[in-house]
Amino acid sequence: MRRPTMMPARNALISFCLLLILGAGFISSQAFATVIVSGSEPADAAVFYTPLFMPTGQFDERGLSGFEFFISGSTDPFAGNDQYLIQGEDTNPTQAIGNQVGDITNMNGVPFDFSIQHNLVGGRNFTFSVTNTVTFDTSVLCWGLNCAAGSNSAALIDGVAPIADYNGIQIQVRAQDVVGATATVQITDLIGLDLTGAPLFNETVSLASSGTILAFDFGRRGQWIMGDNGELVTQEWNLTGTVTLNRPDMALVDRNKVRLAVDLVRNPGLPLVPEPGTALLLGLGLTGLSRFRRPTTTA
Repeated sequence: MRRPTMMPARNALISFCLLLILGAGFISSQAFATVIVSGSEPADAAVFYTPLFMPTGQFDERGLSGFEFFISGSTDPFAGNDQYLIQGEDTNPTQAIGNQVGDITNMNGVPFDFSIQHNLVGGRNFTFSVTNTVTFDTSVLCWGLNCAAGSNSAALIDGVAPIADYNGIQIQVRAQDVVGATATVQITDLIGLDLTGAPLFNETVSLASSGTILAFDFGRRGQWIMGDNGELVTQEWNLTGTVTLNRPDMALVDRNKVRLAVDLVRNPGLPLVPEPGTALLLGLGLTGLSRFRRPTTTA
């Protein structure tokens, strides 16, 4: 009687272990993939802005959805809002929800802390909050599931759930067409993600400020934060900062010409979903198991 032949099984087990190690290493490398922050000059826009998808075909419209904050003096029920969460690229009653934060007297020149969150636990949503640093009054908009109590929320906006076909964040700060207007924005952090590249935006924009997208588009500055592996969709994050808007008029016209706008954008050249991680490891494990055969006894 011959003894069981163990060599093939031992080789298969070794191969299986190596595959597990490689898979674990792959997952580890993906977990620490970084998000790239651009600068705020036309040279940076040529690299980060130009490749972005244009949902309407217009050069200066790249947002798929977004968040806006400005001062409105309008008495219209919708146009009188100062804070919006938008599905699509147009701010209208069908494609956006909004809150009235205050009036020109208690908003002009007042710093507001803001937070834009992408939440996954308990249900996916985008939550946009602004807090008056003088009165500490807070206004919250939420799009999606599991929104906080007291927020102005909608599970669907225009029949659409929170989008997932984006891989970047576009920050645009404007102070245009209103003489004497300024917009000061400091992005303090993007919590939950590892960042590399330029510092986060921290500027005061006026009518004389050279443009970011085009140098001669005065009074319009910003930057782009791009995920290289779908992190902005698959991970929770929180963009925080402070915005202060100054306008000497009554904010009855050109409301959106002095504002902070944060848009979700897409670069078709970057992944929209993460490369395989856990699924790859599972597949490798199953492959190894399929090759691992019990030793047979031959008479």
